[in-house]
Amino acid sequence: LRAAGGPACGIAVPLRIAGPLQGVRFVTPGKRSAFGKLDCRLALVLDDMARILQAHGVVELRIDNMYRPRAHLPRAGKRRRLKPSQHSYGLAADIVEFQLADGRKLDVERDWHGTLGSLVCGPDATLLEPNAEAVALRNVICAIAGARLFNHILTPSYDEAHRDHVHMDIKRDAREIEIH
Repeated sequence: LRAAGGPACGIAVPLRIAGPLQGVRFVTPGKRSAFGKLDCRLALVLDDMARILQAHGVVELRIDNMYRPRAHLPRAGKRRRLKPSQHSYGLAADIVEFQLADGRKLDVERDWHGTLGSLVCGPDATLLEPNAEAVALRNVICAIAGARLFNHILTPSYDEAHRDHVHMDIKRDAREIEIH
């Protein structure tokens, strides 16, 4: 990890991932992109997650973005103010791909094979096409969820906006954990 260089509104201490964490390479937006910045608290969680990734044979993780300064949650009502997303604090990561030691790539959009609203983990979770990549992808996601590192994990089963990535975030002062 290294200092991100320059301010990032909403992030107390902006960092960038500069090398492997626990032997896992994290591919993030380049140094010219604000989307590659993260808060130090997310860096600690990603380091813990890297141990789980390594145990599942993941050698590389591709993240589309972490920091999006103007990201907001959808409005629930006409008069409600927009609530900032955890991306606006550098406390979220949108993961698009896992590369395994055997060279296989688990692409979230291609390999998810679930339906909207379906259970993600557990004995009642189902896959539309249970091939090796889909099973491996679910095993990794469910192992991360089981470790309870993140407060929210939103998968392609959550909604159409997450069809191509898995959103994982930590929320300041949160006590609940949700996976969709």
